[in-house]
Amino acid sequence: MRFKLSLIGSAIVFLLVAGSFFSLRSIPMARIWNNYSVCYVEKSVPEATVLFYLEQAGCRDIISLSAQRIPDVERYPSVDSSYLTKRLDYFHDEGAKYNLFYIPEQYQSEAGKAVQSIVKGTGAPAGLDGKEQYPWMVPLVCLITYLILAFASKKRGVFMLPGAFPLLLSLSQPFYVVAAAVCLILLALYLINGLWIRRKFFTAIFRSIYIDILIVASLALLFSSSIVTGVLGAELIIAIIMSFLLLKALHDYKEYRSSFTFLPIFSAWQIPVVYKKTSRFVLGTVLPLTALLVLFFVSTFMTTTSSVQGLSIPTPDISDEGTLPSVEQYYGWVWRNKVFPYRSLNEDSPQTDPKNGDRVTLSRFEQTDGGIKKSVDTLFTYNDKFRNGLKDEIRKLDYGAIEKLMISQGDGVSVSYGTGAESKSDSQHNGFNMVLLLASLCIPIFLYGIYFGFGRKKYENSK
Repeated sequence: MRFKLSLIGSAIVFLLVAGSFFSLRSIPMARIWNNYSVCYVEKSVPEATVLFYLEQAGCRDIISLSAQRIPDVERYPSVDSSYLTKRLDYFHDEGAKYNLFYIPEQYQSEAGKAVQSIVKGTGAPAGLDGKEQYPWMVPLVCLITYLILAFASKKRGVFMLPGAFPLLLSLSQPFYVVAAAVCLILLALYLINGLWIRRKFFTAIFRSIYIDILIVASLALLFSSSIVTGVLGAELIIAIIMSFLLLKALHDYKEYRSSFTFLPIFSAWQIPVVYKKTSRFVLGTVLPLTALLVLFFVSTFMTTTSSVQGLSIPTPDISDEGTLPSVEQYYGWVWRNKVFPYRSLNEDSPQTDPKNGDRVTLSRFEQTDGGIKKSVDTLFTYNDKFRNGLKDEIRKLDYGAIEKLMISQGDGVSVSYGTGAESKSDSQHNGFNMVLLLASLCIPIFLYGIYFGFGRKKYENSK
């Protein structure tokens, strides 16, 4: 009866976790802009028709030409307003043959369906810049790690069942940081394998610094990658625990049916998880983690995405001389309008872009007992606080302002018409991911260092 309950409970958990992995699966997408895909449609198709197809497919928060409004800033005729005109160049290609629409990345699949409907319904050329690129090498590295550790395990079945769930996660979320976490979890399962079916099995897992570090580090990597992968990682741990409970119930059932039973003399507390043989695999985990790091560098720094069918469209420019306005031009335009009433009319160049630290002050004079005293109030300062305040205002806008696209790319990004750009991937924040991958690479080295420095002599004769 106990075995049947364990089997039913485990089956339910396994199905729920597998269903969650499938429903929340994600595929890296190469695109020109961070956080946005570009939809291009021939100008013969009215913008209203394109928006109808996009919204009907489920796309929301679309940045389009018709959605643009003049920013809610007090404006003065003497202030250069060319920014307001130039920003509209974001909505057509250089030859002005196609209209461009910017769609948030979470609606990538819906946008793909909408483009198919546009082409089918209007017969006009249309497409997206993003292309799905499933990185098969990422889950392949995890699979090879799984097979090697399974072959090296004393009880392969005890490793293979719980180890199957990390593999499913790597298939569902084929990202480099996720794969690094999967490799560390597989290593933890390999070390746990040596404690199997001994007394105090579960408590021994939490008493081992090696296993604890691997599990905590894996979850930290998953949550650092994204909330979704973090939640899936928590579900993964639940599935692994249920796997061990099911295997324990199966073992007890076989023991119950058997004429003879065997009980290991030593408890799990008395068995080292890292000794001469297992230490080699601890250090050997550096190899798949290094392979992931190399693949990450190749995909990040050597892969480029070509233009959308040869069109020259607005793209981030690696030079500092963008021909289209960027977020810095927006900051400057707002600054000039805000400070105009306080500028001297005799100032030589009131239209120049502000520099960090520029201030506008107002002198005040007050009659006191000691005579007239002068005080200076700072009205505006062009600094991070000023720029961050503008970003917050943009984020709160209830329409698809082109400035939302600008701020999502970060400061210091110039924009020009181009036929190609460095790919932006769903892995996001490449610098941060590189740090996470390097950190994951240090973990098995650190654990081996603990063994080499403290446990090698103690356990060198253990089996």
